[in-house]
Amino acid sequence: MIRVRFAPSPTGHLHIGNARTALFNFLFAAGQGGIMILRIEDTDPERSREEMIGEICKDLNWLGLEWSEGPDVGGAFGPYRQSQRFHLYREAAGRLVKEGKAYPCYCTEEELEEKKKRALAEGKTPRYDGRCRGLSADERAKLEAKGLKPVIRFKVDPGEVVFRDLIREEVRVDPSLYGDFVIVRQDGSPTFHLSVCVDDGMMNITHVIRGEDHLSNTPRHILLFKALGFEIPQFAHLSLIAGKGGELLSKRLGAMSLSEYRTLGYPPEALVNYLALLGWSPPEGNEILTPEELKKMFNLLKVHHSAACFDFDKLNWLSGEHLRRISDAEFVSRARPYYTGPGTLPDEAFLLFKDNLRCFSEINEKLSVFDPGLEVSENDLGIAREAKDLLAGAAEFIRSEGTASYEKMMGVLKQKTGRKGKTLFMPLRLALTGKEHGPEMARLIPLLGAELCLKRLEKAILACAG
Repeated sequence: MIRVRFAPSPTGHLHIGNARTALFNFLFAAGQGGIMILRIEDTDPERSREEMIGEICKDLNWLGLEWSEGPDVGGAFGPYRQSQRFHLYREAAGRLVKEGKAYPCYCTEEELEEKKKRALAEGKTPRYDGRCRGLSADERAKLEAKGLKPVIRFKVDPGEVVFRDLIREEVRVDPSLYGDFVIVRQDGSPTFHLSVCVDDGMMNITHVIRGEDHLSNTPRHILLFKALGFEIPQFAHLSLIAGKGGELLSKRLGAMSLSEYRTLGYPPEALVNYLALLGWSPPEGNEILTPEELKKMFNLLKVHHSAACFDFDKLNWLSGEHLRRISDAEFVSRARPYYTGPGTLPDEAFLLFKDNLRCFSEINEKLSVFDPGLEVSENDLGIAREAKDLLAGAAEFIRSEGTASYEKMMGVLKQKTGRKGKTLFMPLRLALTGKEHGPEMARLIPLLGAELCLKRLEKAILACAG
């Protein structure tokens, strides 16, 4: 059975890159009838934050991603927090040393830094020179008697590592270029290389789907998998996400945390839809897809290896499309919690803007038109200042017949003033809302009500007189 994992570090909220990696793992597993595991990589006590584990789960649940095994649900291969698996890493490292596949290294940080500077000065790639590889037991004992604490290094023997990446096809690397790398630090804690390989091996992970920033780690990991006696999983390295112009992704260009997108009220189904398109194209060309459709269509082998570009405009377009597709009742139910203005508005007020929202948090600004305290400045009135006759006629009509019949009122005003087109309806829109664009006046005016409409019209008429 296919088994994939998403393994975030609890050092902060999930961002777009993390979320896409989690999504691609989820979609691949779902489409293949496989299992996704959530594993928390919290081996760094200084940077890991306990509360972030709950936030990560909250973010993933909000996106609709599910996992079969993890720290919150358990499973046969737990524990699923690396901080609770240190005994397994120590055991694996001890076995590698015993089998001659790893060794203690007593070189100090100062010595290693000096060697690194020397190599760079000579135009060479810095790598460990293997000085401690051949130390005898007596030599090690003498160094430890001096109080030196070793790291554990994995032996990298000559020979090219060749693997087939599911996205990048064949990859060939000579890992000896890296030299013997550290798998256990001086304090006894495992490095990422050791912990991830022990966990992936023991949890029977069949496919490792992660960012291309890990591509240089994969040859090391393949060597470790072999040395530890584990099956080597298949690898797929996703391209990094850049800004629209190819620049590094910044917060301004979309690199916000998922919690920020959630706070802004982006529908999660729209964000999932957009993330799926960052590096993958649906076979039939239709880009507006539900999570269920994505599960059926997604194909890891069709993911592009070129950089994916984050386009905020496209996300907003997709988000608006998803909002328009949900039922009116659901739209109101989901939009209402974002409204913080005065009073309780009817459902119809929210639905006025269903076709004009990109995210639910925009509803506050839209619904401000219903705020009794809304001030329409003289600058906002524009051409309404030249239409006193029209505004006075509208006020007279509303005093007489109310706001129920917009079409009748406009017919009367057209006949009385001789105005038509923009010169007929725009002054009225400006006087009542202070804006040139907005919802249909035929739907808005009845919801504003006679009292509020008259208040704003009378103020606009006074402004015209001035």
